[in-house]
Amino acid sequence: MQDSQSLSESIVRKLLSLMRYSHRLGHRLRREYGISGRRLSVMRYLDEDGEHSVSEISRYLNLRDGTVSPLLECMVQDGLLTKRRCPKDSRRVLLTVTDHGREVTSLAPLTVFGQLRRELPNLSPTDLQALDDAMSRIIDVAQLDQSLLE
Repeated sequence: MQDSQSLSESIVRKLLSLMRYSHRLGHRLRREYGISGRRLSVMRYLDEDGEHSVSEISRYLNLRDGTVSPLLECMVQDGLLTKRRCPKDSRRVLLTVTDHGREVTSLAPLTVFGQLRRELPNLSPTDLQALDDAMSRIIDVAQLDQSLLE
């Protein structure tokens, strides 16, 4: 068994590798497909799950509505999404991916988080619980400022 220092460094290296991979994939998506990973995530979410409101998309991305609204508006202007008022509540805006958005989505690879969302449900409940506990513990050990997580 490795000592605490070696194991700690291994954990940090793996987290850094995950972040570096995600960052590099984001650059590749922009370069090869002309789209950011966040936009791709929105389009895949809508393509796979149907139309959703700004708030639902914000929750999916784990971002605030105020951050997501301008992103979605740009995506509408770029022809990747359409929006319409909800017939039951005119204050609510519903977004749908366009054919052009589906085409881009079908060509581009999954983002890191897209891959995790797709594959994690295939793990056993025991494995999922262990991973969830480990991630919670990492967040605790990192002493993250909760205000920066919202």
